[in-house]
Amino acid sequence: MDLNNLGLTERELDFLQVIYDLSREGWEPRVTEVSKKLNVKPSTSEEFLDHLIDKGFILKKSGSIKILEKGEEVAKTIKRNHRIVETFLYTLGMDLENSCKNAKAMEYHVTEEFIDSVCSLLGHPSLCPHGREIPHESTCKDNTCRMKLVTKG
Repeated sequence: MDLNNLGLTERELDFLQVIYDLSREGWEPRVTEVSKKLNVKPSTSEEFLDHLIDKGFILKKSGSIKILEKGEEVAKTIKRNHRIVETFLYTLGMDLENSCKNAKAMEYHVTEEFIDSVCSLLGHPSLCPHGREIPHESTCKDNTCRMKLVTKG
């Protein structure tokens, strides 16, 4: 999934990721928790949540926020992008903190093809340098590593 073609802003992607994380931690996400995680006022959260509701990524009922399947897929893609880029940079010798920082800057802007290629190059790692699971896509598992030496000539 290419995040650039979804019509979502980076801030909306941030909100989806926080809602997904809270849901996975066993929380029933509420506006106050999301606001605290993103360091914004509840009124700001409400505005972004309304956008995500209108776009079909979440539902809000009785103060609780429920991420829909479409939203979960986006959040998993963000996690995958971040963890593959982070693993790649760490493998290249960058320290963990800078690998994570640079992966955060890139996670919304890389294509699925790029991520699948890097994942294949890395041998389809199951964990990132932090020890967290890397979600895999069926498109990635079918790719084989195709490194080519490029020389000037």
